[in-house]
Order: sequence, then structure tokens, then C-alpha cells
Amino acid sequence: MSSLPVVLGVTSAFRTIGIVIAVVIIVGFAVAVIINMRKGRAEIGSEVELAANRKPYMDDEELETKKLDRTLGLGLVVLAVVAITLPLYWLAEPGRQTGAVEMFDDTFVARGEALYNVGANCAACHGPKGVGGAASFTVTADGQYVATVNWKAPSLNEVLYRYSAEEIKSVLVYGRGYSPMPAWGAAGGGPLTDQQLDNIIDYLFSIQLPAEVAAAARDENIQKICAPDAAGKCTVPDPGSPGGSRTYATLGEAIFNMGLYDAFAGGAYSCARCHTKGWSFGQPEVSGGGAMGPNLTGGSVLSQFPTAESQIEFVSNYQPFAKTYGVYGQSGGAMPGFGANPNALDPATARMSPEQFMFTPAQIAAVVEYERSL
Repeated sequence: MSSLPVVLGVTSAFRTIGIVIAVVIIVGFAVAVIINMRKGRAEIGSEVELAANRKPYMDDEELETKKLDRTLGLGLVVLAVVAITLPLYWLAEPGRQTGAVEMFDDTFVARGEALYNVGANCAACHGPKGVGGAASFTVTADGQYVATVNWKAPSLNEVLYRYSAEEIKSVLVYGRGYSPMPAWGAAGGGPLTDQQLDNIIDYLFSIQLPAEVAAAARDENIQKICAPDAAGKCTVPDPGSPGGSRTYATLGEAIFNMGLYDAFAGGAYSCARCHTKGWSFGQPEVSGGGAMGPNLTGGSVLSQFPTAESQIEFVSNYQPFAKTYGVYGQSGGAMPGFGANPNALDPATARMSPEQFMFTPAQIAAVVEYERSL
């Protein structure tokens, strides 16, 4: 968007020139009409003497010199104007089109921002500019009240690092069952139109963190929750454990639970947020035991993915709906890509950079190693 003021400035200049030319033509036409009307009044009642076809006209000498020269000169001026303005228009047209596209994009982002902050009030749970937050939620079981909890709402300023725009829209339309995320789209029973949902997604694209900023924050948090000791274990703060800390056995386990006991990104980087029941409100049950995502314990991962390489490929890349994977696996379209940005795959339509991804290959390999040990 940095070139937008320049592009819009050029577009405005050409628009101003066009308006000036239009005004000159209109004024000239009006003057010509007035002059002809004034001349016409003198002919009323004297049509025989003053009629144009009865008045003496220029003789041949004047007609073929001064009159002809004036007419040819005027034609040459018009031709010169056409010869100059057409190439100028041709040169300016790409910039005008680019400016128009960016102006529309800017308008859609502004509408999406208004919906995010006020209309749909996404900011109440996900924080201003998508930094992450929390939402009050009532947990039930078989329709019976269990508890009112403070549910981690993931940050959205890197959500398009791992989800495609189409999947984000699906979540907006239908919501997330068994979570505070309601349906917002008309098809899911929500109050927003398809256009409004697209505007929210446009706004989300505009607030995605630069690759280097997101990577630095991620690595800083990993270092904070997993600074390995001499035995290679990671001691991290844990308010629920004796002594106020706990030990992760491996880097993979630490990343799997990233954000559990701190506010980092609202748990957006955590695998356990989907794969561990109770994780999202700070009461995790069996690690990897399954929740919104499938159970990863008891050898189920090894049955689905015979090799670590096949699982790494699955975790790294966005899995569109109905894509097959592993042993008789078929994607439901909910598994994000943690190692490659789905919005940067096609250079012709990419809206983000390939450098904007969630985890490095080494970090994903560590998580996969942990999951295969469950």
C-alpha cells in the first residue's frame, strides 16, 4: 500500500485535467449557441435579405487562401491534440487501473476494519488488530452445565499464515462448534452478508504481521518456554504445578503446548488447542487425546502416518477439503498448514509472502517426533 498515495495522486491529476477539458468544451458549446441565437434574431422578418443562402459569400481568392488556411490550421491543431493525448492516455491507463484497484482494496479494508471493531465486534475476543484475547464461555456436557471458563481466543494477525482465505471464510460463516466462536454468515444463521465477510477477510490480510516480526516473536517465546537444561529438558512456568513450574521432556512437547501458560498469540501457535480437551481454557486433559482435532495418542498417529516424513508433509502444508493423506485419510479442510503459507502458493494470485509461515522445518520435525511418541 506504500505506493497508493502516489498512484492516487496521478489518477487525481488526470481526472482534474479531464474535468477542465470537459468544462471548456461545454462552455464553448454554450457560447456558440448564444452567438448563433443572437445572429438569428436579426433575421426575423428579414429572411429574404439576410438568409444565409442569399447573402454574398467569400470570393474564390479569399475562400481558397485565408478560409482554407484557417480550416486546415484548425484541423492540424485537432490532429496534434489527438496525436498527443492518445499516447498519454495509453501510458497513464495502467497506473489508473492500478490506482482504481488499490482504491477499492483500501475501501474494502476500511469496511472490514469497521466490522471487526464495531459491527461484528471481533476485537472483543480476538483483541485490537487481532493480537489475541479471551472470551467467557460456558462448557456443557450432554446439555448439562459444567463450568464457565475464560477461553483463549487466538490471535488473527498471523491467521492467514496457515489458513487459506476460503477456510477463514468458512469459519466465519459457520463458526466453531463447542467454542465461543459463533456463526457470522447468513448461510450459518449469522447476521452478516457474504460481502461483509469478504471485507473482514480483506482487513485480516491488512494486519498480518511481517515475516520477520512474527518469526522473532515466535522464537523468543519458544526460547522462553523451552531453554533446555543439561539433560535437554525444558523447565517452564506452570501455575498449576507444585513449585509453580513444570518440565517439558522435549522441544516438540513445548511447541505442541505453546501458549498454555502465557498469553502468547492466544494459543494460535499451539497444536494442543485443537488436539487436547480443555486446553483452550487452561484445564488440559490427556495431551493429544483429541478434542476438535483427532486423538493422537495410543499409536493412532503411527497407524495414520507410517513414516515421520509423511506426517511432516501433512503438518507443513495446508490440506484442502477432500485431499487424501497418510493411510486412508481424507482432509475435512480444517487442518492448517504450519510450514507453508497457502496464500502465497500461486505467484499469480498470491496475497502474502512465502516467508510468512508458522514454524520452521526443524520446529515441525520436533513436534512430529513428540506426537509420534504419544
